[in-house]
Amino acid sequence: MRLLRRLVTTAVAGTAVVATLAAPAQAAGGTKYCPSTSGGEPWCTMDLYPTRFPGGTISIDVDVSGTTPVLSRWNLYIDGGKVCSAEFVHSDPPRSWVCRNVRAGVPTLDAGRAIGGWARLGLRW
Repeated sequence: MRLLRRLVTTAVAGTAVVATLAAPAQAAGGTKYCPSTSGGEPWCTMDLYPTRFPGGTISIDVDVSGTTPVLSRWNLYIDGGKVCSAEFVHSDPPRSWVCRNVRAGVPTLDAGRAIGGWARLGLRW
């Protein structure tokens, strides 16, 4: 009887470990909304401190208000050093980019926006 109890306890414990290991990884990252301001702050900045990016591939999402073809830029920094950037036009629909082989560290994303315009930024990994 004791042997049977041990086998059942071991089987249940072993099943729990397998279920935990088989669970899908959770996505990480963050989002930020910068509302319109009358002062016209031209940059929207998202700092994810203290969240650390583990390194590898990261996705950047940018959506800014605007109907004119104003050229702007987003910049991704890891621990303060620029690692990736691209240009976009304010009249573009929401867009996403992927940066590969990015080193590990704390990410910060900024993007230009039109004076008085809003911006939504996102990072996913």
